Amino acid sequence: MAYADYRYYITTYLGTAIQEADFPRLSLRASSFLDYYTQGRAARNAGLDALKMACCAVAEQYQAIDAAQALAQKALSASVTSEGELQSQSVGSWSKTYRSGGDSAQQALSSAQAAQASLGAIAQQYLGATGLLYRGRGCGCGYVPPYCDAL
Repeated sequence: MAYADYRYYITTYLGTAIQEADFPRLSLRASSFLDYYTQGRAARNAGLDALKMACCAVAEQYQAIDAAQALAQKALSASVTSEGELQSQSVGSWSKTYRSGGDSAQQALSSAQAAQASLGAIAQQYLGATGLLYRGRGCGCGYVPPYCDAL
């Protein structure tokens, strides 16, 4: 279940980076990540505005990850089929320098890994004050501290 829809994304989150056709796929991936990151607590709080905002932000990050991975695949394919990506060109004494496809692919993969590593920080930015990221034991009454009245 996706925690945010495209209408929420463009009207409340005020997002512009994701196209409508791509949003269902990206928001589903973002929602799945938020379920994992909150240890399942997100599903019980699906109407929480902070959760919807986190879903939109994580979806945008997944779009960046997809773009970096596609760039890495393209660079890797180019290295197999040709001499590589044009890195520089000079006119006087004509010179051309190519970057190997492996180097371009490695840079793109590093970018994708950095974006993947930041997913947790993005989620924490929106969910930090909600109690959904609490990692300790609950009081047994079904609520997540610090909102539990039974303590």
